[in-house]
Amino acid sequence: MSSSYIIEGGETGRARLSVLSEVMAEATGALLDRVIVPRGASVLDVGCGAGEVTRELARRAGPGASVVGIDLDETKLAAARRDAPGLRFERMAAERAVDLGIDFDVVYARFLLSHVTDPAAVLAACRERLKPGGRLVVEDVEFAAHLCWPPRASFDRYVVWYRKAACKRGADADIGPKLPGLLRAAGFADIEARVVQPAGLSGPVKQMAHLTLAAIAPALVEGGIATAEQIVADVADLKVAGNDATVMMSLPRVTQVVGTR
Repeated sequence: MSSSYIIEGGETGRARLSVLSEVMAEATGALLDRVIVPRGASVLDVGCGAGEVTRELARRAGPGASVVGIDLDETKLAAARRDAPGLRFERMAAERAVDLGIDFDVVYARFLLSHVTDPAAVLAACRERLKPGGRLVVEDVEFAAHLCWPPRASFDRYVVWYRKAACKRGADADIGPKLPGLLRAAGFADIEARVVQPAGLSGPVKQMAHLTLAAIAPALVEGGIATAEQIVADVADLKVAGNDATVMMSLPRVTQVVGTR
């Protein structure tokens, strides 16, 4: 999983994820409202990052719940442990979730499957860790489906470059609409799906393009997709767009899927 992940980790990655969590709070909250996390449930957050959603899952599950987050980035995990000392966070690849030896009522993964080379293996591991009747909740992107209006060349390049970098490492940045079929193939039933796309003229959603482009710069340069000079220029232009109230920008289109074991 780590070698296919094109976004810079560590403290830079943690700060970016904090902004992303703010942007996604309403949409993810509405999804979890529909799922209705049982009180006292056992919950696993796969690819938990710094634990923003892990903490929300724990809040919904309430006292007596068993909540675990797993990720490969130790910097993010350290932040997660600091901010939620009562929860369990483990350094572990998603496909190794089977090694936890615990069965869960709910398994959750946001923006994970678009970064792995074998999403079927991750889904199989998640299903293995679910109790019969347990639910898998997944959110992921269709990166090609972005919005920037008026059109902007730097934004268009950002979307193309990201998709190329992910493809070079064997990941699928456009996995979102494929999720219902992938869950079905993995043996999940009662599949539900919705699509959301946060967008706006101001606020943190307008910062995600320049933050993400800066965070994938090493992968772009390493892959021969763009030069450091091109990236610096486009990051600067996207910052300008982010502060221009006449420009509307969005996240990628996000597919939200729920399946039952």
